[in-house]
Amino acid sequence: MVKRMKLHLLRHAKTDQSSPTGRDFDRKLLPRGIAQCADLRNTLPSELQMVEVWCSSSARTRATYALISEGGKLKEATFSDALYLASRSELFQAITAHNGDQDLLIIGHNFGISDLAAYLIDEHVELQTGGYICISFDISSWKELSHGLGTTVLSYRPEVR
Repeated sequence: MVKRMKLHLLRHAKTDQSSPTGRDFDRKLLPRGIAQCADLRNTLPSELQMVEVWCSSSARTRATYALISEGGKLKEATFSDALYLASRSELFQAITAHNGDQDLLIIGHNFGISDLAAYLIDEHVELQTGGYICISFDISSWKELSHGLGTTVLSYRPEVR
């Protein structure tokens, strides 16, 4: 039986270009990024409360998740080092290896997250910081995911200064 599954992709909010440690992994959100998260928390679809959440373990993705999930807006996330700067193929492999049949939200980084969205809908996609896209598929398992099968349901980026 085919059902409609959704993949939600979110690029972390706006960050500082450097970190106190000098490591990219440790970069923090800027005030603009914090404002983007507040906007996203109030704008993203309520269905995200029921969605499985995967999040890169970097400081900026963790902070994005924490700010958006305030007040129970998101389920508890699974944090993964493997999602840090993951490529399209790494993200695709992780999704198609997943045994679950729940909709997914992945909070990650460019260029992998944008490349994955573009691959799945067969259109150019460039998620800027704080950018979100929801893609729908007529599949019954993530193992059936393939190039060009997706349809964009919603695309959004908070415009805050």
